[in-house]
Amino acid sequence: MQSSAALIFMTGRNCALYAPRAIESVAKQTLKDVHILFIDDASDDNTGEAARASLESHFADRHTFVVNETRFGKARNAAEHLRPLVGNATFVGVVDADDQLIEPRVLEGMKALYDAGKDVVWTNFALDDGRVGGNGPLDPNRPPRLQGWKTSHFFSFRAELLGNVPDDYFRDSEGEWLQAACDIAIALPILDQTRRYQFLASNAYLYTATNPLSHHNLDPNSQGLNSTIQQKSAHAVFNKTPLPLTRPAPETESPRTPSTVAKPKSLHNKSEPASMTAKSSPQTWSDITGNLVVAEMPAIINAMAYCGPLRLTPEQVWSLRGILSTRTDNADILHVGSTRSALTLACFVRDTGRQLTCLCSSEEEAQELDLRLKLCGFGGYVSIAVSQPQAVEFGDRKGMFPDARVLEAEPKFDMVVVDFSKSVPSESAAVSLAALAPYLSPRGFAFCLMAGDAAAEAAIAAQWKAVGSGLSFCVNAIGGSGLLVVAGQ
Repeated sequence: MQSSAALIFMTGRNCALYAPRAIESVAKQTLKDVHILFIDDASDDNTGEAARASLESHFADRHTFVVNETRFGKARNAAEHLRPLVGNATFVGVVDADDQLIEPRVLEGMKALYDAGKDVVWTNFALDDGRVGGNGPLDPNRPPRLQGWKTSHFFSFRAELLGNVPDDYFRDSEGEWLQAACDIAIALPILDQTRRYQFLASNAYLYTATNPLSHHNLDPNSQGLNSTIQQKSAHAVFNKTPLPLTRPAPETESPRTPSTVAKPKSLHNKSEPASMTAKSSPQTWSDITGNLVVAEMPAIINAMAYCGPLRLTPEQVWSLRGILSTRTDNADILHVGSTRSALTLACFVRDTGRQLTCLCSSEEEAQELDLRLKLCGFGGYVSIAVSQPQAVEFGDRKGMFPDARVLEAEPKFDMVVVDFSKSVPSESAAVSLAALAPYLSPRGFAFCLMAGDAAAEAAIAAQWKAVGSGLSFCVNAIGGSGLLVVAGQ
């Protein structure tokens, strides 16, 4: 292994569905001086093959790949596979192979803190079921083992400290390698040695609580995220004799306050202490979702920067991305309305083989959209059509809508987004499905209507249901707003 700033310790067993995503989340970090140690812990599925392919794609010459013939567990993997590599890295970050990093700047921020003399840096985390973790700062004037479990995910430490941890700290009272509470077993003897640590109050890590093979999902007696064996093992680990403190905090330091050095706007705890909370204010949830969106698609920042004063919320962006993922790889998408969603869709389809057509109601609107697309770097795969609005009738509603007859007869559209602000009369939104019906794919489609008014969207849904057949309707399905209409698969 060549020297690197960050060494990511990633272990997994039977997580072929998750491992590539975990590796890709590290590849999306702004810090590129990273090496991954990936350990396939005797999986029964194709975890190894999936992980190896992703590592070769994203970390061709910056990874170490290990396959255990028998199951070791994370604690033994740390002792036997991680420890020999720590001399070649500044710090180690622990990322499980079924989880992912969701704040793309977190490793860069951590490196800055290690360069400034910190020995342990950790964040808070989010769970994929919508909750937020309970990590927090530690008081440097009290032994860490007396303060509970506050340093779960995302946990990192100065690499050299692992060399001071005897194997006994990774074993149970019977001398067997720990198979549960391994994160605690790794963290506590590291924390024993130093008080030079820093908590980043941000949700940088996404823990996949819904993984059916996780300890807490396999044990009917689990308490929150902690299975029976995890609780028992954690108790034993906390009761071990602390290692000597060799690196006290500098006297001038006041590390009780969460750091703001090089930290993202929001970076959340895998183990569930008493402080685990289901509280998730709209702003907090937006921060988590925003981190996910940016981590998956950094170019979305351009879309938001150039779309004008009205922006989609992170939840709306995430929802539209999810809806698009239900369409085929070569889906054709049609957009009508606000620039904000046109640029968002352009970001989604870039380099995917999908085609986006934007229907504008004037030459001025088309020219402005074209300029914004070029500013974002999204040109080349977006077609812009222009037509004057015309009167369209649907039942007892009559509204103005761009004349769709300027569109080609083929292709038919697999997904449509009609995004109207509150300034557009609701009648225009009410006739949108009728105006575009001849251009929708007979194989099935997703029709997303964003009318800017929840009451109007509900009324439109009721009217469309009354005359439509073979359609499914969902109000408030686009990030807590909008109307989604689905036909076929």
